[in-house]
Amino acid sequence: MAQSLRISTPELRSRMRESFLAREVLTMSNIRLVISIAQKYDKLGVELSDLIQGGLIGLLRGIEKFDASRGFRISTYVYWWIRQGVSRALADNSKTFRLPTYLHERLIAIRGAKYALEDQGVSPTTQNIAKLLNISEKKVHNATEAVNKALSLDQQAFPSLNGLPGDTLHSYIEDQNVANDPWHGFEEWYLKEEVNKLLNSNLTERERDIIQLYHGIGKQCHTWEDISRQFGLSRERVRQVGLIAMEKLKHAARRKKLDALLQDY
Repeated sequence: MAQSLRISTPELRSRMRESFLAREVLTMSNIRLVISIAQKYDKLGVELSDLIQGGLIGLLRGIEKFDASRGFRISTYVYWWIRQGVSRALADNSKTFRLPTYLHERLIAIRGAKYALEDQGVSPTTQNIAKLLNISEKKVHNATEAVNKALSLDQQAFPSLNGLPGDTLHSYIEDQNVANDPWHGFEEWYLKEEVNKLLNSNLTERERDIIQLYHGIGKQCHTWEDISRQFGLSRERVRQVGLIAMEKLKHAARRKKLDALLQDY
C-alpha cells in the first residue's frame, strides 16, 4: 500500500494512526446527534440502546464516506447515515418477522400523518392519510396490513367448549409433502401390483422380459439395441415384439378399466 501511494511505510503508519484518531474524535463529537435522532424513534417497540447502537453504526459509515472537499459540514452529511442506521435497527428488532427498512419508514410517516389529521379534527382514514402523504391508498393499506399481530400456529383455532385442548391453527394448514400422504404409498403399491398382474397373465415370458427391460420395470431402462443383443434377435424384431406386447397390455387394461393406471405407470 505504501508503494502504491509512493510514501514510506513509517509515513503510511503515521497517517493511518492520524486517521483512526480523527475518526474517533468525529464519532465522539457527534454522539449527541445520534442520541437525538434515536429518541425520535423511541417507543416503537425497540429499546433506545439498540436504536443508538444502530445510529452509531450509521455514523461510522458516514464518517468513512465523508468528503470535506465538497463543502458540507460533517453533521449535515452524517445525518442521513445515522437515520438509516436507526431505521435498520428498528426494522431488525421491532417485529417477530423482519420488515424492509422502507416499509418501516412508511409506517412512521403514516403514524405521523394520523397524529396530524387528529390534531386538525380530521378522521385518519386511509384515503385522508394517502392524500396527506401524497401516496396511493394501496400503499397505505399494504403497509398497515404488514404489521398485523403475528399468530402462533400452536394456538387453538376455536375456544374449547369442554376444557380439553382443541385443534390448533397448524392442523388447518394443508401439508403439501406427498410423502406424508398415507394414501400415496398405497396407491403406488397397488399400481405396481395391477401392472404385474397384467404382465404375468397376458404376455409370454419373452414378451414380459422385453417389456420389463425396455420400460425399466423394477430395473434400468434399456434400448431396443441392448435388448436385441441379450435375446440374439434383430433390433427390429425385438421392437415388433415389444409393440405387440404393449397392445396386448392396453387391450387387457381396457377390459379391466386400468388403462389410465398403465399409462401413468
